[in-house]
Amino acid sequence: MSGRRPRPVARPTPSSPPYSTRSRGWPPTTASCLREGASPLAAYQELAAVRAVLSARSAAHPGEGGTPAPDVLRRHAAVLEVADAALAMGAAADLAVHGRRASVSGPPERFWYAATRGPALWWHRVRGHAERRSVFFQNAVRIALALTAARLVAGVDTLPHGFWATLATLTLTRTTMDETWNTIRSALAGTLAGALVTGGTLALVSTHTNVYAVLLPLWMLFAFTVGPVKGVGWAQGLFTVLVALVFAQLAPPTWRLAEVRLLDVLVGSAIGAVFGLLAWPRGAHDELRYATAELLRRAAEIVVATSASVALAGPLRRAGQAAVPAGMPGHRSLQHAVILAESAYGQFQSEPTPFGGRGRGPVLPTVDWQAALMAGHHTLWGSERLLEPPCTGLGSTATKVSGLGDRVAGRMLLVSAALDPGGDTPTGPVPRLARSLADADAEPPGAPRLYYATVSWLDSLMADLSRIARGAEELGTDGDGEGVGRPGGAESGPEDTEDGAATTGNRPDGTGDTAGEPRRGRAGPGPVPPD
Repeated sequence: MSGRRPRPVARPTPSSPPYSTRSRGWPPTTASCLREGASPLAAYQELAAVRAVLSARSAAHPGEGGTPAPDVLRRHAAVLEVADAALAMGAAADLAVHGRRASVSGPPERFWYAATRGPALWWHRVRGHAERRSVFFQNAVRIALALTAARLVAGVDTLPHGFWATLATLTLTRTTMDETWNTIRSALAGTLAGALVTGGTLALVSTHTNVYAVLLPLWMLFAFTVGPVKGVGWAQGLFTVLVALVFAQLAPPTWRLAEVRLLDVLVGSAIGAVFGLLAWPRGAHDELRYATAELLRRAAEIVVATSASVALAGPLRRAGQAAVPAGMPGHRSLQHAVILAESAYGQFQSEPTPFGGRGRGPVLPTVDWQAALMAGHHTLWGSERLLEPPCTGLGSTATKVSGLGDRVAGRMLLVSAALDPGGDTPTGPVPRLARSLADADAEPPGAPRLYYATVSWLDSLMADLSRIARGAEELGTDGDGEGVGRPGGAESGPEDTEDGAATTGNRPDGTGDTAGEPRRGRAGPGPVPPD
């Protein structure tokens, strides 16, 4: 139980337009676009027009005529958020089906890549990952160093067919030391088996090249069909026999060709293992913690800045005439942090074995990395929505909104410190946080729709943060200095800390999850704009 009182629901009046009905009818339109290729332009324009009417009707400043009741304003804020999500979904579906010929043009800050040409997109990717914390950069440096060493060794005259060593380094080096070692063991076993088959074949067939010519296409079909399915060991063994059949037709064959092949694969594997150990041996397991912690720190800055901007006092602000640009300072840094975190998360999902194996050392507290990525996305897009002009004032609720923003930002910094503690920061598990803010259901007198939209955004960010500590039971509301514990009182679970979070009991010291449950799901709703 979360301990939250139910929100009052406004009763629709007969004259109220069916705003929510328009949003409910949008998923079938999007599904039709994906299945049949039908353009959703007409439905998109209709929903956008209805959204504009609802936004204008509920945007009046408190005190002006025709201002809806608080419960209606809360519902309007929720419906507008759903409508924005539906419009983005329709634009994404049209873009996925029709590409650059899409008839629906979504928000340019979200679908910036739709009209961008290929060279600009490649430059955006290169610029975004040209730094030490990018897993793409780390992989490129690792394989470049390994191939350089392999090329130098292959140039030695005493190593015949040295290019096989370079090829082995390229194909057997993985992003983690564990994966590289497991791959090398399978490859060496398969190469040894293939060398034995090759030696026996060459000894039996000898110099009868016609036999090799007949066997070659059949073996190629078998090797390239079975090898990728059975794994790297089978692939290396079958390829060993294949190259022997090729070279046996070019020069008088001997059984020593199998010996040379085995030696080259052994040399290439050793080079890959050395550089896999020296260059980021843990792959994305460490980098994901750093990238996620940096994302949450940048998101905390955006939350504070957005809350302060929304709560900004002044005559123009109160009159609803202040225009705050959506691309406020800090958005680019958060966009870049999302790029690095998503790429690390994608590589993390492709690394099935934790560094050191599952049985070596304590299992760290599990972390839902996808929830952290979604917190970054929700921070980015929610901030831009709230800062779209016209920006109405908040009146007496400005201080409260600013305080709620500071509280959410503090929780983000608390989680980031657990994922990536500094030199003097005590290490510990990722804290359990409350599911929602204590004052999210309040209805201050005279509060405009912008107040309810901002509080709803902050409350959703708290929901994202509460999911990061995977497997933790839900706490109640997050208040100033207190929280609601698990059912059963203090003796049935951990006590809440002074700042509204709670630890998870006696767990081994650690900073993040590299072992955890099998990863699932996608990293986020899509790419972010260029810096």
